[in-house]
Amino acid sequence: MNNNYCDINDIINKKNLVITEILETEESYVNHLKEIVEEYLEYWKHKQILSKEHCNQLFGNIMEIYEFSRIFLNELALANNNVTQIAHCFLKNHLKFIIYSTYCINFQNSDVIISKIMQSRLSTNIIYQRQKELGHRLSLGSYLVLPVQRILRYHLLLKKLAAYTSYNENDHSLVVKAYDKMVILAKIIDETKNKYEKEGRIKDIRLMMKHILKDKTNVDLYNNCFELHAEGDLMITGTKKKLHVIILNNMLLIVKEQKCGLLEYKTHIKSRNITVIEHVKENPLSFRLVSNAGSKHSFTLQATLAEEKIFWIKMLNKIKKDTSELSSISFAELMAKYFYIPRGYLTN
Repeated sequence: MNNNYCDINDIINKKNLVITEILETEESYVNHLKEIVEEYLEYWKHKQILSKEHCNQLFGNIMEIYEFSRIFLNELALANNNVTQIAHCFLKNHLKFIIYSTYCINFQNSDVIISKIMQSRLSTNIIYQRQKELGHRLSLGSYLVLPVQRILRYHLLLKKLAAYTSYNENDHSLVVKAYDKMVILAKIIDETKNKYEKEGRIKDIRLMMKHILKDKTNVDLYNNCFELHAEGDLMITGTKKKLHVIILNNMLLIVKEQKCGLLEYKTHIKSRNITVIEHVKENPLSFRLVSNAGSKHSFTLQATLAEEKIFWIKMLNKIKKDTSELSSISFAELMAKYFYIPRGYLTN
């Protein structure tokens, strides 16, 4: 009996510690947001030290996150350490957290913006001087990453809270439900970031090839391609030459990377016209790509490892399958496939 009592007591203590951690870390986080907004963003805007464009590029929608986080912290405080009320705070606000996806996408560019700003000695001195005045040892970038870290921590805190909440308590199912919502949110934000990165890469590819393509081919990456599946170098079997292979949602693009970083166009094969021959005699790491339409192209490519070959064949077969599926489904279904938000995420 005494052991059971000690175990229950220990669990209650740990649960209370997690509740304290949720509240105290949220309060600390909101205080940091306040410093970023008031002592950097608003200060520089008021003093007209950095341009409005640079401020927007650096800080994104952090003001929106700060305003929301202040309200959310107040709601957590009003929960009075009650597990049910804390879970309700997350469930009530779970859709509002989606504003973090905009910030996370923008944050990927903030390092580039900081680097550009720091190229000016005057701007560098301004930033360092402000950090010194505020007593900040960490760089501005270290503060700007805080919202990214926070949004990906909520589900971990709720997981800990669920672990110390008895299965027999009504609280447990609510905490698990809140945890599930925040896990889905983290996945949506991660997928949004990945899609944005890939879209950015497609834009980069198009810019690098623009002056080479001109009227030589009808490849239009900007209009036709909205998803990047894979990209990498493969050897031409039997030689030491490399080709840069790019798998987009509706085509295979084969280029050669020049020393200056530009891509020299070789050819492209539409997804529906690709035939993949997986086995090449006497070369287990090679596979052949053949075009079935127009001027027929054939490339025998070699991977470095067996796992690499498996990956490329899998991705090539996937785009063929996706292309055949897309040709037989409606526009509404297409939107649902590529812009999917889990059904349960939109409901309480």
